[in-house]
Amino acid sequence: MPPKAILLADTILKQDEILSGLLDNTIKQREALKGGRLSDLQELMSELRHITVRCQAIEVKRSRLAGDIAADLSCEPIVSEISKALRSGNAEEAMLVEESAGKMIKTVNKLKMEMSILARLMDEAKALNEMLISEWRKLSQKSIGNAGIGTFDTKI
Repeated sequence: MPPKAILLADTILKQDEILSGLLDNTIKQREALKGGRLSDLQELMSELRHITVRCQAIEVKRSRLAGDIAADLSCEPIVSEISKALRSGNAEEAMLVEESAGKMIKTVNKLKMEMSILARLMDEAKALNEMLISEWRKLSQKSIGNAGIGTFDTKI
């Protein structure tokens, strides 16, 4: 069985892979929102639920492994602390953990940026929808108040 540090590095890389899938989903959501493709958004939200479950499961595994390694090395379960403690015994394992964590951090930063953009787009879409609803209500009130004076009938 591989040492725990190698398992941790592999788990972090798997977590990065899952987060990359989340990043792809977020980018697709942004594009669907910009394009007004509601059916695509609904499908992407369903996919997001599945990705979220995978993210939670891999986070539990990573956290457990980091905790086990930290207990063995008498350090905090933080990558920088684990890496520092590993360097004295096995520099290669320390480097694997650092590289995998660095890769995941880059993905997380990209994901944060995309989620920020998506949140702003959703706020804009909400404001636009509220404005449209308000205008439709005004039009509806005018057509009811001026029935028969050149307005359109809202009955179907």
